[in-house]
Amino acid sequence: MIRVLIVDDEKPAREELEYLLKEIPDVSLVGIADDGPKALSLTKKLLPDLLFLDIKMPEMNGFEVAESLQSFFYTPGIIFTTAYDKFAIKAFEINALDYILKPFIKDRIEISLNRFKSIKQSSEELDYTKISKLLDKLETEEPSFRKISIPLGEHYKPILIEEIAAVAADGRDVRILTSFGEYNYSKSITAMEDFLIEDYFFRCHRGFIININLIEKIDIWFNNTYQLEMKGITEKIPVSRTYISQFRKLLSIHLD
Repeated sequence: MIRVLIVDDEKPAREELEYLLKEIPDVSLVGIADDGPKALSLTKKLLPDLLFLDIKMPEMNGFEVAESLQSFFYTPGIIFTTAYDKFAIKAFEINALDYILKPFIKDRIEISLNRFKSIKQSSEELDYTKISKLLDKLETEEPSFRKISIPLGEHYKPILIEEIAAVAADGRDVRILTSFGEYNYSKSITAMEDFLIEDYFFRCHRGFIININLIEKIDIWFNNTYQLEMKGITEKIPVSRTYISQFRKLLSIHLD
């Protein structure tokens, strides 16, 4: 039985989540808080296994609550609840946080609960202050005009993020592939994945990130994987088995 505490300043959201949780077996709702300080007080008193924790709350936001919980003698699991769009959600994924979007869907809640059951609580402490600052930055940033400047000898080549067709690992660095050229860049593939937070970029292989808006053709490859032809570049990009399920879902590929 998972003992759950709901934390949300909006009554409709609390009631919706309460209703859905009561329909799920092996879940016991032990308390409801409408603000951060009350959430901390109830956590000390009720010792829940898991918090469904809203992010945007007055006085004390969800990340501040999570940060305060790190000083407790025990720390419950946390599933953040949020109305952020996909652009900002990438920040959660980068930092390995679990979240569910509003309005709530029962199936998505069950996925998060099953994930919690399987991994329980990570011993790694997360820097919630850093994540909060990242989300603040995302809210004020206009993604469609972001650029990356590639050093070329004594000058830089500015490239619009949306013009990048693919990024390929090249040792510790990467190659940035565009329709007007290929550029070496001294960042790792993981660092580039963190940088390319727009929802139209997808890690399709341990060595490749693609711009799904620039896929022109999907070729069926061996073992039910794929090779991609990208707009403006000749290099074919593989989709590995690790990412195949997510890729099919993203591109609405339905197998017969």
